[in-house]
Formats: sequence, structure tokens, C-alpha cells
Amino acid sequence: MRGVCLAVVVALAVPLAAWGQAMSPMGQPPVTSAAETAHYKLTLTIGASEKMYSKDEAARIHPTSGEVMVKGTMASMGMGGMAGMTASIRHLELHVVDRATGKVVRDATVSITVTNEATRKTAAVPVAVMYGVKEGPADWHYGNNVELPPGRYTVVAVVNGERAVFHVTVPGAM
Repeated sequence: MRGVCLAVVVALAVPLAAWGQAMSPMGQPPVTSAAETAHYKLTLTIGASEKMYSKDEAARIHPTSGEVMVKGTMASMGMGGMAGMTASIRHLELHVVDRATGKVVRDATVSITVTNEATRKTAAVPVAVMYGVKEGPADWHYGNNVELPPGRYTVVAVVNGERAVFHVTVPGAM
């Protein structure tokens, strides 16, 4: 019986350790949701806001965290009437993987819209192409820092004409 209990503890410890590492500085894990289209596996992640750097800026200052933008610009978008509330700024990223090859898609045409389910306000995310400073180009994704106060959201992502819908709940401080 002791061996079974030890096996259960070990089996639970690994996912909990991984979950703990993925937590934002405020102690909340990121919100993650997955979907598939005919040709793509999509993973939507919403976490704490990220410092974003141009490729030139990253090469010059060698940051140890944040995002390197390959295309596009950093933008804060609001859901209306909430501008300036930095606690509500989140990093929304969409990872796109080709279902047939399992490889990250680096040249997709991506659009993302977010609808606050309580207010019904919809906003288009100004999509930048980027990767995490620590992870490098293997972390290639599409998204931006966006204003998302706590609540329920519908996120619609269109990748090369293929549409996926995510329903997510954004918690309080991340």
C-alpha cells in the first residue's frame, strides 16, 4: 500500500510542480484553452502582461524576460472605459501548430477578436508576431498585451481563414 501511495504522490507532484512554474508573478496560473481547425492545433494563453521588445532593442539590451516582436507593435487595447487600469492588462498569445507536420506555423495570417460576455463589447486584438525571450523562436506565437478585466470572454481566432472559438474566464490579479 505504501508503494501505491508513493506512486500517487509522485504522479501528482510532477503536474503540480509544472503548474507552479507557469504561475504569473502575482501567483495566478495563466488561462489556457486549446482548439483545432482543419489544418491547425491552436493554444490560447492569457497571462500577466509582458514587456515587449523589438528585435533591435532585444539585441541591444539583452533582456532576460519578456517578448521579442518579430512583426507588429506592442499595443494596449481596452474593452471600453477601462483605459489606464494596468492591473487589467494581460498578455494574450495564440500558438499555431500545423496538424500534419506538428511544426510551429511562422507565416500565418492571424486575426483575434475578444468579446466581453457581460458587456457584449468586442475588440480586435492588434496582432503582433513574437516569441518569449527565454524560450526563443520555438515559442513563436501571435498576440499582444490587451486590457482584459476579470470576467468571461469569447475569443475568436482566425488562422489563414480557419476559425476557432475559445470561451475563457479571466480571474482577478494575475
